[in-house]
Amino acid sequence: MQSILSLPYPILIVAAFVTYVILKTVYRLFFHPLAKIPGPKLAAATTLWNAHYDINASGLCKILPELHKKYGPIIRIQPNEVHVAELESFNQVFRVGTPFERVWHNNPFLTGSLQSKETLQETKKRREFLSPFFSKSAILKVEPFLHAQKLSLFLSTLQKTAMSSNGDGGLIDFFLGFRCLTADTIMDYCFQQDLNALAEPEFKSPTVQAFIEGFDLAIAGTFFPTLFNTMSSLIMLLPERVREAQFAPLYGFETMQRLSRERVLWLRANPGKSKMPTLFDGMLAPDEKKGQVTPPLGDMVAEGCLMIAAGTDTTANALGLLLWHVTQNEQVQRRLLEELRREIPNRDDMVDSGALDGPGFEYLRAVVKEGLRLAFGVPGRIIRRTPKEGATFHGLYLPAKTQISSCIYLQNLDPVTFPNPTEYDPDRWLCDAETFKLRDRQMLSFSRGSRGCIGINLALATLHLTVAHLFRRFEITTTGHTTARDMEWNDRFVPVTLGRIKGHVRMRKD
Repeated sequence: MQSILSLPYPILIVAAFVTYVILKTVYRLFFHPLAKIPGPKLAAATTLWNAHYDINASGLCKILPELHKKYGPIIRIQPNEVHVAELESFNQVFRVGTPFERVWHNNPFLTGSLQSKETLQETKKRREFLSPFFSKSAILKVEPFLHAQKLSLFLSTLQKTAMSSNGDGGLIDFFLGFRCLTADTIMDYCFQQDLNALAEPEFKSPTVQAFIEGFDLAIAGTFFPTLFNTMSSLIMLLPERVREAQFAPLYGFETMQRLSRERVLWLRANPGKSKMPTLFDGMLAPDEKKGQVTPPLGDMVAEGCLMIAAGTDTTANALGLLLWHVTQNEQVQRRLLEELRREIPNRDDMVDSGALDGPGFEYLRAVVKEGLRLAFGVPGRIIRRTPKEGATFHGLYLPAKTQISSCIYLQNLDPVTFPNPTEYDPDRWLCDAETFKLRDRQMLSFSRGSRGCIGINLALATLHLTVAHLFRRFEITTTGHTTARDMEWNDRFVPVTLGRIKGHVRMRKD
């Protein structure tokens, strides 16, 4: 012992650390409460296994189907996390009123938002403020001022390109275009103030570009939150011009925060002066009879950041993947156009989302729904924590505070419910009512339960309106401009494609 203590301190420190790691690994593999749960041994030993797939690879969600085939319906994917495959288990964990609480990975820009609320009670209180604002009736009321304006501006930009070169058309970067459309839409809807992204030449909005680059940064922050928050704080000390030029992803989050803060402060100082409802109206004028109180300023700012981040990329990504699938399938495109020509005889007419939700547009809705299935929304793991009494899945007991997850990617590609699950086939939704109900229950692109997407009605309205008017008005060719490789994606909270979808546009003659 004396000879060991006489060693230099650096060697002693290294030796102590190595011993600690070995003992911790042995404990996790053989004595941990989850030691009997099947799964890769490396996953049970360290969180770095998971981090590798989510940061350096295309996403853990993509290998989970094979892991479940090998190990069964419940597998251990981190030292204190299991993943469940079956829809019944998903519903048990994520149902309304679930005792399974959310696991929040601290993000300085979203802390205080609905997304960060861990308990069911906190979530319920915040949703009471927000749900009326995102109801279908609320969206229909503002649609003439919102979607009509933003979509018309988007379509007019495409029309200028389509009529260029003596009517032979030109190339559009739809990857950027769709993101400018959704960013301006969500900003205007929530804040009554947009980014003017649609007015940028070739849709090259610096702010939207910064939003896009932020997803890689955010996924790393979930695994190394302390490092992420520390680095963010240090970078914020730099001059703004340096942050904008050298740290664009972080500057994108900072821009969201600044825009949200400015709007909350203006609305608080000018009650009732906004021409249209905003995201913050309910929070700034709480219903005391319901026991509501105005959230702190930081919470409202974070809520604004969440709506911008969530409402921009998920919908834009779905539009991009939809455009790719439809333009790559002549039969789908032909049937869609036949329906649109029948129901919208005048090419340049604008139709509201209420009409698109009615009879005559069944194939359009099937096209959009199938696109949503393969766009996944948020494809990766959604994580919860077992309640204090623990929980049992497939005969295996999970003690309190065990992390349990499931992923939308796995549910949306279920081969039993969706034969040939990776194939884009709108006809699978043109089925009898019972089959439709079964498939609709399996598809989780908007999640479900108390954590279901609060903006689902706004997203669906944007999707149906954009797809209908885009294909009714323009001939779009992606072949030769976008490849299948471009449309492969990595999981960065949302599917981030390897390339950008671009297409040649021309005006339809009728």
